[in-house]
Amino acid sequence: MSIHQCRLACAIFAAILACTLGCSQKATAPEKQQQAAPSPVLGEASPWHMDLEVSPDHPRMVKPMTFTLHITDEHAQPVNAAEVNGALTMKLMDMGTTQIKFAPKGNGDYEAAMPSMDMSGAWNLAVDASQGPVHAKKSFEFTVYD
Repeated sequence: MSIHQCRLACAIFAAILACTLGCSQKATAPEKQQQAAPSPVLGEASPWHMDLEVSPDHPRMVKPMTFTLHITDEHAQPVNAAEVNGALTMKLMDMGTTQIKFAPKGNGDYEAAMPSMDMSGAWNLAVDASQGPVHAKKSFEFTVYD
């Protein structure tokens, strides 16, 4: 290998390392901050406001976790008796889709539990809620740790 090829290989390695470190910095941001600005499903105007809380705050791959969804209408009143389902997908790798069903808990709260997750990393939870003619969708991002 020539010196030029060696320098090129080192430069490529440095760029990959910098990108990896930059990505890991972003992935380790606290969940509260990530959940405070969930990304809505593009192209859909929702008549309801949905907030997601993932607990524990620092979910681990082999530990149970709970998703608590709070839904309010356009007048900030709790939405009760809605049909709420979710689809879990990993953001950076195809791990398939895990369907989850949320149970109503009252006062606009809905809950779903996962006994464990298949892999650590960035995940997306696409929520689909409906009640009669009203239908709302929203996606939330969260991180599962080792």
